[in-house]
Amino acid sequence: MSLNKYLLSLFFSCAITNNCASALSTGGFNSEEVKGEITFFCHRTDLVDTGVYRRYAEEFKKKFPNVTNIKVEAFSDYQGALLNRLKSHDYGDVILILPSIPANKYEDFYEPLDDLYYGESIYFHDSWVYANHSYGISMGNACEGLVYNKAVFKEAGVEVPIKTVDELLEACEKIKKIQKIPIYINFGAQWPLQQWDKYPLVVAGQENVYEKMLKENSPFASKGAPFNFSLKLLKKLISSGYTESDLTANNWSDSKTAFAKGEVGMMYLGSWVIPQLIKSGADSDNIGMMPIPSNNYGFLYAHISHDWAYAVSKYSKNKETAKAFIKFLLEESDYEHISGYIPTVCSRPVSLTQISEYMSYKNAILVTPINSSEFISTSNRSGIDFFSGGYIQKLMTGDDFEGDLLNLDRQWNIALKQNQ
Repeated sequence: MSLNKYLLSLFFSCAITNNCASALSTGGFNSEEVKGEITFFCHRTDLVDTGVYRRYAEEFKKKFPNVTNIKVEAFSDYQGALLNRLKSHDYGDVILILPSIPANKYEDFYEPLDDLYYGESIYFHDSWVYANHSYGISMGNACEGLVYNKAVFKEAGVEVPIKTVDELLEACEKIKKIQKIPIYINFGAQWPLQQWDKYPLVVAGQENVYEKMLKENSPFASKGAPFNFSLKLLKKLISSGYTESDLTANNWSDSKTAFAKGEVGMMYLGSWVIPQLIKSGADSDNIGMMPIPSNNYGFLYAHISHDWAYAVSKYSKNKETAKAFIKFLLEESDYEHISGYIPTVCSRPVSLTQISEYMSYKNAILVTPINSSEFISTSNRSGIDFFSGGYIQKLMTGDDFEGDLLNLDRQWNIALKQNQ
């Protein structure tokens, strides 16, 4: 068992039921060196629009009076926006590590953060390490699974947990019969479809599922392969009328309201969506969460994933203040609470009862891996935009599903040959 998985196992057996852990102090910084102005480029446009980051900035400045300004700018297409900025040396002070940047390139863009934490004090401490240096720290960590509406389940006669794929399809049929949307996939929004790139990890029950693709010639069209299983299940959900009927419009905001109104049975997302559902009008007591089934044996996996990683620009002119701000966000802000996360700092307690339910089903823990430089470069060359939903949209709306799977294999194989 990896150290990350061991720490998470301890967390779920102890910390969820013991919320008396205290946050650490953001000590260790010379207040005279934490000064001036920094810019934070983030992906949470909602937290900028609602003033949450403005509040964090003001609280940080009270702690460090020599700090004059914390400028926060958010991008809905974070990767696209930051990739363009990385071409110059002007991309702020506190940023997030892009998943398309291979680990062997971290040192070209990011400052080592080895002095912020010792490994065992934070979850996913080794996920952004290269050449014995840590370049990133997770913003927070989510449980991935089925977020469900208890009232809809009760009306439809669906019992939890749903342990098999067949039971999942049966539950969808029951919910459809009461004229509710069984599982809202947010097809039109595109990015939520990234869940079906995560699902293969659960299907395989192995954290090396992506790296194994580097030795596979037919990861998409081969029957029973994790990606094949995932994409075929999504296709079946759509073709059976178990998803929203409108697959064109971006109804992300409306989907949360529909869930709150009792029009939706399930969403396959991370625990981060729970606070957003509550904000949209859902009663917290009416929201449940369980692992998504991936087989017909009844064996469930808890899939724990990290969020984006905080990083400091290699070219920041105010690195001490940037590091202090990251530590402040991790230890003294309420970011994990309002985001529905397991805190990154091990001593901090979880606040969502839904995470307690999720782990009560005695699942085996799977931790999202950081993909190797070889996988990232192969993905980039293949033109398959994993974890963004674009290729999945095209696949699901195409006229020849099986043929399109074969085309994905061809793209993948061309990219693999370029590695040789």
